[in-house]
Amino acid sequence: MSPLAERLAPVTARLSRLRGAIRRLFALDGFSRLFLALCAFVLVTFLLDWSLILPAGVRLVLLAAGLVGFAILAYKRILYPLGVKISDDDLALFVERHFPELNDRLISAIQLTREPVDQTGMAQSPELVAALVADAEQATSQIDFRRVIVGRHVGRIGSWALAALLVLGGLAVAREDYASIYLQRIVGGATKWPQRTHLKVLDFVDGRKVVARGDDLTIAVEYAGRKPSKTLLEYKFATGERGREHMSPLSGNRFQFTFTRVTGPFEFTVEGGDDITSVHAVDTVTPPSIDVVKLYFEYPVYMHMANTPPDRPETSGNVSAPFGTKVRFEALTNEDLRSAQLAIGFKGKETVSDLKVEKTPDGKPRLLSGGFAVSDAVSEYALNLTAENGLPNRDPIRFTIRGIEDRPPDIVVKDPLGDEFVTDLCERPLEIEVKDDHGIASIAMEYRILSQQQGKSKDWTGVPYTREQNSRDYGELMIRSESVLHIGQMGLQAGDHVELRFRAEDYKDIGGRNVRLSKVYKMSIVSVGTLEKELQDAIEKIKILLKNQKLRQETAWSRTGRLISNYGRLDLLTPEQQSEVRQTGLEQNDITSKLDGARKDIRQIQRRGVYNKIYNEAAAAKLQGALDELDPLVGVPGEATRDGLSRVAAAKLDGAARLKSGADRTASFREGQSMQSAVAAGIQKALDFLDKWSSYQEVIRIAREIKEHEDQINKDIKKSGGGK
Repeated sequence: MSPLAERLAPVTARLSRLRGAIRRLFALDGFSRLFLALCAFVLVTFLLDWSLILPAGVRLVLLAAGLVGFAILAYKRILYPLGVKISDDDLALFVERHFPELNDRLISAIQLTREPVDQTGMAQSPELVAALVADAEQATSQIDFRRVIVGRHVGRIGSWALAALLVLGGLAVAREDYASIYLQRIVGGATKWPQRTHLKVLDFVDGRKVVARGDDLTIAVEYAGRKPSKTLLEYKFATGERGREHMSPLSGNRFQFTFTRVTGPFEFTVEGGDDITSVHAVDTVTPPSIDVVKLYFEYPVYMHMANTPPDRPETSGNVSAPFGTKVRFEALTNEDLRSAQLAIGFKGKETVSDLKVEKTPDGKPRLLSGGFAVSDAVSEYALNLTAENGLPNRDPIRFTIRGIEDRPPDIVVKDPLGDEFVTDLCERPLEIEVKDDHGIASIAMEYRILSQQQGKSKDWTGVPYTREQNSRDYGELMIRSESVLHIGQMGLQAGDHVELRFRAEDYKDIGGRNVRLSKVYKMSIVSVGTLEKELQDAIEKIKILLKNQKLRQETAWSRTGRLISNYGRLDLLTPEQQSEVRQTGLEQNDITSKLDGARKDIRQIQRRGVYNKIYNEAAAAKLQGALDELDPLVGVPGEATRDGLSRVAAAKLDGAARLKSGADRTASFREGQSMQSAVAAGIQKALDFLDKWSSYQEVIRIAREIKEHEDQINKDIKKSGGGK
């Protein structure tokens, strides 16, 4: 060692001590961090295993991961920092950074004492180097090199590590049992933690339960102690089917899971928290039910309905039958029965009776039989079964009972349609149609006279319909009846009235027969002249209507001619043009409807005039002539295949709108126009007949008035002669 180096030895010794302090600081920091990581690992793995009861494999993985982490941390924070070489030059620079007043004198002195040659290769002056060393020694003599070390951060980490070790150690000493269990479990041991959750399966007796096959089964588990984060139900059916299901938490301290429609026996365990229940078993039995039901109906005798044949019973179970029907049922069950009951009525209001259980041919008690009568419009009946295995029927075995009322007969009055004015000579035709659901027992026409004359009864008088007046025998479901009300035989005069109605009865014998009365029709007596004037006025209105329709028909004929001119040569019509053509067809249909109404009115006037003795055969024939002219225009009644000329003309005009050829459209227009012309001519002929009829009736009326006047004179003469 050179004299200069010996002179600088105290400074280099101080640097060596600084180097040792730095290495000790690195060691303290590394070990502190290692101890903190160890405490964190122990705390985290303890809490995870304690709360989740980790499997051995997971614990070993955590241990291996922890050891790897510790090794990495020890290398990075202890071995590597301690292995790094720290030279005097590095320390000198480190000191000069903290003490700038040294102004590179320390590093220069160290380097020159070690290499007394400058960068150019020239030897340095010994005197100069000695002066520099002396200057460096003097400058550093008052400086504490340890001040360059800042150990507060490392001290805090060390304090934390010490505190963590003390706390962890204190806990380990306080709960030595937990510490021992942890140390054994962290290395994969099978030692268990003290049990914190206790599970109990509810509603099972000695671990077993019996349910009906096909029923839903809810398994409920109650826990005591710590609530498990999840509860798993693991099951295995006798068929080999197995699985695991999460149970749903309920309010309080329960979990549950529902098996829908259990098909067979199975076993299960429940795992939650750190507890697993023992194996519980579920056995299944079949609840009783109805395999076959047979119904036999015995109807009331008066209905003349065939009872249910023994070999063709009803099998639906539901009853729909007339009131008073006796219902007998037979049923076959799927299980042996201990008892059975029949409940009649809606739920909660039933009338319950025991049913006898009989044996099948193979000796099994599975046959039921019983009966009841249909007495309510809507009701129910139910079969309540109890099997030998102790189970009742799972689903309600209920059937509906619908009582069908024996309704009164329906009367449809075909003629008359309403009140009428009639003459004292009237022989009014009557026509009715009667229907009943189980047969008609009697039909009658009832009338009463409302008159101011003495001796005229005001009570209803019944006139039964005979077989000759009926279309069928009594007992049938539908009968048409025709008769004549002979007002001329009642000796009535103008101002009197006859009220009539129709009566029908059926054969009902439960609570009395059903009776139906029709509405009351009033026949008011007026003089022949009064009624004749009414009919004449009606004919005049018809003539006005026909004249208007003739004018409309002529106008429609002209409109069709314009259509031929405008659209006869066009192949395609626009929507507006098609609408115009169709409107012409609709107009023709309306004319047809008006003509049909006029024809019906003429026919009704003809009938009234005949049965009221106002029209003789000649007058009726003239009205018939008008009808014969209108029939071809409208269509012959009762012959659906023969449309009238007016209706055919409307169809021709309407169809022309859809034709795509001008020639075809023109032909259709011309055919329709030709028919329109024939319709107008037919209307005129009908008017001619009505004019002739009016002239004829005027002559008849004048003759009648002359005769009535002469009769009155003769009566007055007789009265005068009688007075003398």
